[in-house]
Amino acid sequence: MARDFSTSDFELARLTEAAEAANGFGLANGAEPGLVEVEEIAGGCAMFAGAGSPLTHALGIGMNGKLPEGEFDRMEEFFRSRGSASLIDLCPMADMSVVEEVMKRGYRIIEFNNLLLRRIRPDDVRFQPPPGVAISAAGESEREEWSRLLVQGFSGEVEIDEATLRLVRGLTGAGDNLMARLDDAPAGTAGMSRHGGVAMLYGDSTIVAARGHGVQQALIRHRLAGAARAGCQWAMACVIPGSGSHRNYERAGFDLFYMRVNVQRDFA
Repeated sequence: MARDFSTSDFELARLTEAAEAANGFGLANGAEPGLVEVEEIAGGCAMFAGAGSPLTHALGIGMNGKLPEGEFDRMEEFFRSRGSASLIDLCPMADMSVVEEVMKRGYRIIEFNNLLLRRIRPDDVRFQPPPGVAISAAGESEREEWSRLLVQGFSGEVEIDEATLRLVRGLTGAGDNLMARLDDAPAGTAGMSRHGGVAMLYGDSTIVAARGHGVQQALIRHRLAGAARAGCQWAMACVIPGSGSHRNYERAGFDLFYMRVNVQRDFA
């Protein structure tokens, strides 16, 4: 099936980056008090969840034209004052004023992420999971189990880091949390939030013992059905290029919209 969007669509990129920033604010608002700090900067969201945390970064910046004087300094101070390097997930269509500051200030590339996109279709609501796979919303009573399962899936280990578990557990108040079971045994997790007609799919995690049975594919399709029922026009996900998640999202009809460049500046 041909891609149903243009990779040159700047307004669509503004929409996806705005959804990413809104999701950052949503995570902070739904988190346990004091766990995540956020600030609206450069048209996006700067997040801090501890130095070295994967949630500590700036999202969606530079999509509204040239940065105001001193705005980049303000973003860097947000991180520096909290003992963190400055980290940016940078959209390739961000204003050149952002790119110029990144180059001038000696940022280095630390990672690439593919932003995958798919238009929601009416027939998405008809999805049914394969035999043996059951998907349900993870309620308050399952908060601990969902968090532990997510961390186990990401790490590939049964024994997990308690500090990471505390962070994940503290973020379960944001978005829709889903749990998959394979033959009645816990198998995987996923999350979804909705902003401006865009469904953001994240938190995909399948434990090692349950891989190869269509669990992640079922979780993706289940969320697409939910997004269709909610009236969303688009679904997006950010994945590491070449990863298992990358392949599973492509199988579900997602295409590459653009590659984000994640950059970092360390302060002496």
